[in-house]
Amino acid sequence: MLIYTPKRDVMAARCTSSAFQTFLLVFVLPTLSFGMNMPNETLVRTWAEQLGRNIAGFDKRSLPFTTIRTFFDESTKESEVEEVNGTALILEMADQVAQMLGNKTAALKRAVKVAESAAARHNYSENIKESNLVNYYKSKDDACISVCKILEYSEKFRQGINASVSSVHIPVEIYDKDPEILNALKWSHELDKVFRENYEEDKEILWQYFGSQTGFMRSFPASKWRQTGEVDLYDVRRRPWYTQGSSSPKDMLILIDTSGSVVGQSLQLMKVAVKSILDTLGENDFVQIVQFAKEAVTVGCMKRFVQANYRNKKYLSRVVSEMKAEEMANISKGLEYAFDQFDQFENSTEAGVGAHCNKMIMLLTDGSTDNGDEVFKRRNFNRPLKNRVRVFTYAVGQNPNPVKDLKWMACANRGYFSEIPAMGAIRARVQAYLSYLAIDRLEVTGGDDYLQYRFLKDPRGLGLVVTVTLPVYNRAPSGSNQTILGVMGIDVTTEQMKRYSPVWQLGPSGYTFAINTNGYVIFHPSLKIHDDIEDTPNLDFLDIEIESEAKDKLRGDMIDGKNGVVEISSFDLSVDENYVHEERRRYFYTPIGNTTFSLGLSLPSYQKFIVKHSGPFTKANATELIKLLEEQEDRAKLLAPWKYYKSSEVTDSYNSSDVVRDLVAALQNYSQSPDTFDTEMMKQLHLDLRVSNISIKMMKDMMRVTLTSPGSADNDTANITAVFMATYGGLTTVSPKSMSSVLERYQDPWKSAYFRRALHYKQTFMFHALYTTDYQENMTSPTVMVTHSVFGSKKEEKPVAVIGAIVDHDFLLQMMNSSSKSGDSVYSCKDVDNAVCFLLDDGAFVVAANHPDYHLQIGRFLGHVDAGLMEQLYGSVYHRVEEVDYQATCVDYGNETSAAPLSFRIPSINLVFELLTVNWWNSVWTWAVVNLNVYSWFSSPPTVAASSDDQEEKICIKQRAQYYFNPNLEETNGIIYPCNENCTRDYLARRVPDTNLLFVIISPACPNCYEPASSKNLVQEPVEMALADNDLCNQTARYRRNPAKCYDFDTRETNPVCGGPLTSPVSVVLVVVATLLTVISARLS
Repeated sequence: MLIYTPKRDVMAARCTSSAFQTFLLVFVLPTLSFGMNMPNETLVRTWAEQLGRNIAGFDKRSLPFTTIRTFFDESTKESEVEEVNGTALILEMADQVAQMLGNKTAALKRAVKVAESAAARHNYSENIKESNLVNYYKSKDDACISVCKILEYSEKFRQGINASVSSVHIPVEIYDKDPEILNALKWSHELDKVFRENYEEDKEILWQYFGSQTGFMRSFPASKWRQTGEVDLYDVRRRPWYTQGSSSPKDMLILIDTSGSVVGQSLQLMKVAVKSILDTLGENDFVQIVQFAKEAVTVGCMKRFVQANYRNKKYLSRVVSEMKAEEMANISKGLEYAFDQFDQFENSTEAGVGAHCNKMIMLLTDGSTDNGDEVFKRRNFNRPLKNRVRVFTYAVGQNPNPVKDLKWMACANRGYFSEIPAMGAIRARVQAYLSYLAIDRLEVTGGDDYLQYRFLKDPRGLGLVVTVTLPVYNRAPSGSNQTILGVMGIDVTTEQMKRYSPVWQLGPSGYTFAINTNGYVIFHPSLKIHDDIEDTPNLDFLDIEIESEAKDKLRGDMIDGKNGVVEISSFDLSVDENYVHEERRRYFYTPIGNTTFSLGLSLPSYQKFIVKHSGPFTKANATELIKLLEEQEDRAKLLAPWKYYKSSEVTDSYNSSDVVRDLVAALQNYSQSPDTFDTEMMKQLHLDLRVSNISIKMMKDMMRVTLTSPGSADNDTANITAVFMATYGGLTTVSPKSMSSVLERYQDPWKSAYFRRALHYKQTFMFHALYTTDYQENMTSPTVMVTHSVFGSKKEEKPVAVIGAIVDHDFLLQMMNSSSKSGDSVYSCKDVDNAVCFLLDDGAFVVAANHPDYHLQIGRFLGHVDAGLMEQLYGSVYHRVEEVDYQATCVDYGNETSAAPLSFRIPSINLVFELLTVNWWNSVWTWAVVNLNVYSWFSSPPTVAASSDDQEEKICIKQRAQYYFNPNLEETNGIIYPCNENCTRDYLARRVPDTNLLFVIISPACPNCYEPASSKNLVQEPVEMALADNDLCNQTARYRRNPAKCYDFDTRETNPVCGGPLTSPVSVVLVVVATLLTVISARLS
């Protein structure tokens, strides 16, 4: 989430329409004190100061934070105050995470050893049958005839599993009875034993799996596959963890023939093939796309190699769809241009650009009579063998054009030649190139050099995970030097990594995070998880945090694996994303041993000390705690859904009553497992309950709701409907009990905006109205929350609680009216027909208003209430930051056509895919061609638009803004000329001391004049935005670090078979009839 401060002078843009207006504003109006009607600056300043004094009196009348602080100090007099040592905390956490990942790595290596040994011992059989397999369970089991019969629900995996066997996923286009598949399934069955042993030895271990080069994936424990969409398109060989775990990074130039002969289906095939190639690239790869005909040009505005991250691939995929075919083809021109791009790229000094490992050209054409040998002699063959550019060629479409020269190009340049005759061939043919880049097994010495850590989303529902991978090689005596059997992987969720965070010492606003060598975030409190969206965009640390020079340096140091601590002044976004404040935070960072990750820890300025309770948590403490929790007083006790003891199953979905019941039940069995409780948390909760009982009773007595009449001198308590106290220990106590529902949404104080904001503004009364984007039609009397932090003062200041009250809007209205007393000749807030008064908070939201017309807009952004006034206040007493959210979601109505290979809608979709999987002629090349053509009939682009009712969410970019007080300006005034110059409005604004309020008085709105916020560029709510192509293409590449080693060449590398054409056509009718009969037979059986 990128937050930045606009670099423009707002006030300078507000020149009035005439010099006369400026003259009035600067010279005449201050002298006249705005005529005889509006108050002058001195009087408004007096009103604001009086209002501040009245609010400060809360300490004595309703929110006695000073007294409550003494309660906490007295209760902790036997305890120690401990400094929060960020350096020690980050080092300890890094060691714990490294050890946890080390355990997973050890398990991974055991599985790899078993796999390679099993494969080496296996005797290949051409006559193998599915019935020869033992404990073979298919993951795709919609009919519940295989794996789903043996599953039991597991909370750990959030689904049904079987922890004694594995299950197998096979892609839709692979024939599951092919001998290659069955042989690999047979020997890989031996993995079940080591998977079980790993699972039993490490209780934290999650998915273990082997992705085979043949296309299947064996996963442990066994589970049913979670299909997303109408067709299961998952292919393990296309997943980032597989492609990057089996080969080193790539610098790839995709060279596309868009000459006039490439028309119709051939052009569409090329577009889809290019998108499929892009899908095989990951964040460590770099790519550029060039199209050629008579001349060669870059596709789109990315004129250089760019990182193959989510955003860049999305853009490239879009511009590839817009390509058109014209003119004659000149392959030599295309190749010259391609090598020019490599020369520029290799000579670039831009930091972090390029994989600098495998270099390759992917040439897609419909055929050629030019092999470009002169170009290769001058531009490639003269390079050292290790530095030569590989060339992979693809003959696309069904045409009579010769392909001999294309095959020569691939064979002469350490590549491979493939034909793509139809849509159905694309996935298999495109991803075949990866096997030729597989890390050479002859260079394997110990395995650690090949250990990969990838961050992605688990397709089986566990959220964001880090996948630890190792390649598996054919170590049989007869194995070739380039044979890779697949990739072994183990998942670790980011939640598992975050569990080692020293949460108690971090406090409500502290947090930990991790990034990789690309600067991409692995976990961070601002990283969003979208359950229904498969793609998770690569998010840079500077996309989530506030970009600045200091943050950029911090990011660079973390990428380089350095240790350190730095203090940075930056904006901190509130939990509800409506507010922002500037503060100095301390950042501590260190690398995580034996990984490519770096760990960070951030602390707010106030989080310097915590209370360290002395002594154990005893049986007597537990008994008293039960009594305190079960007391039936007229006050509610809301508990944060925290894990107060180790075996707790409490989650964020638990309400307060459930949490209390769960904790009481555990405390009643205290004697059986005393060591299971978190001593610090339990002792803090015990203390908080005792202090809260005393404090709430005192605050309740101060309310005197039934004893005070509205006309009395103490009428400021008459409209207080509830008081509450939220503590550091996760307890919120509310009185009266009937008002607990108002605070239930803030059950966890640490995750509540009001709690964090009160701690930041620790000497300030904070006012907060419930946020709304529209009129509150059904609300009779709006309510406002007012809070104040409580910091313990024993030895050193430390946060202990936030106290607050829920008040009626009338409460603030009375205070505003009583503070704005004036003579007969000056309007005050009581004169609702002639003066409008607002109380605005630090985010420019309306907290109170004197005019009845505005009462239904309490909690709304001022820009929607009075755009003309907000326009004047922005740039003077208010500044703003603008946020670009790269992880937002928008509704995708699915109303665009697509060239994607599977973007069709037909009733018999499952039948068609069964047709493709039951291709028993798979080993016969000629029949495979026809099979792929059958596939092509049903997926020929473009497709029919989907229904507008077919709504799905998609990742998009949204922009919003947060406003905050200008720290250098306390007051402002001026004249507004809305709609026309025949009507003017005078306004004055002044900050209210020791609060987050701004007092504003302004002339009434002009008749028949409405100006929306959009007309004044007053951004506030999130709005979808399109990132301009030029902005994307002109972005400066951020610093990154390539993997430590590159494996792109071996002197013993051989390439005896570099591809070949498909020949000998067979009757299409015969194949289709045979296939349909097979499918029908399967269904009947």
